Amino acid sequence: MRKLLLISMTVSCLISCLPMKNYKSGNQEMSGLYKRQESTEKLELKVDGAFTLFNSDQLSTPVFEQCEIASKGKWLVLSNDVLELTSEDAYLKEKGFEYEIKKENKLSQDSLYIQVHFSNYFQPSVNLWFMFNHQKDLFLEQGKTFIALPKSKYLFPKTTNSVNRNHIAFSLNVNIQGTTLYKSRILFEIFQEDIDTENTNYLTITLPNFDKCFLEFEPLNKELILIKSRNQLYWQGKLWKR
Repeated sequence: MRKLLLISMTVSCLISCLPMKNYKSGNQEMSGLYKRQESTEKLELKVDGAFTLFNSDQLSTPVFEQCEIASKGKWLVLSNDVLELTSEDAYLKEKGFEYEIKKENKLSQDSLYIQVHFSNYFQPSVNLWFMFNHQKDLFLEQGKTFIALPKSKYLFPKTTNSVNRNHIAFSLNVNIQGTTLYKSRILFEIFQEDIDTENTNYLTITLPNFDKCFLEFEPLNKELILIKSRNQLYWQGKLWKR
C-alpha cells in the first residue's frame, strides 16, 4: 500500500513540477508594461483587456512635436503562445473624419473655390484629392489647401429649370515617401456629397479633429504577437521585455 501511495505521489509531482507553457487562463498572466529591445517604445497590456502602445522617447535635438500614444485598443490571448491586438474603432472611424462644410456664393461665378482648414497648429503632410461626378479628379500638392477651378472643366453644365447638383468626393492621401510612418493608412476618405454648385460656388471645409496624432495613429487589426515566455514577447522583429 505504501509503495502504491509513493508511486502515486511521485507521478503527481512529476506532472505538477514540469514547466508548462500555458498563458490562456487569463490576461492576468501576461499583463504588464513591455519595452521594445533597443528602443524606448513601450506596450502596456492591462488586466482589463485594454492596451496602449507608446511612442519611443524623444532623444534627438532639437525637440520636435511628437504624440505620446501610437495606438490603443483591446488585446486578448488566443493560444498558449499568441496574443492579439485590435485598435479602437471609435478613434479610427469617427474623430478625425468629422468635417464641416460652409457653403457660400461669391467671387467669379465661372469657378468653384474650395478652401480646407485643419485643426489648429497642424501643418498638413498630406495631399488633398477631389473627384467630381465619379470621373474627373484633381490632386493638390502637399501643403496646398486652396483651389480655384473652372466649372466648365470639372462640373456638369446647368440645364434649364433644374438644380445644378454635382457629386464631389474629398479624400486625403498621405505622402509616405521617405518615411516609415503610416504603415497601414494612406487614404483617408472624408466625404462624398451632392452639392448645388450653381447657388454655391465657394466651399470651406473644416476638419477640426484631423491632427498629427490622428494622422499617425497605428490601426492594428487582429495584430498577432508571439509569446516567447511569461516576460517576453516577439513582435515587429524585436523582443519586448516586461
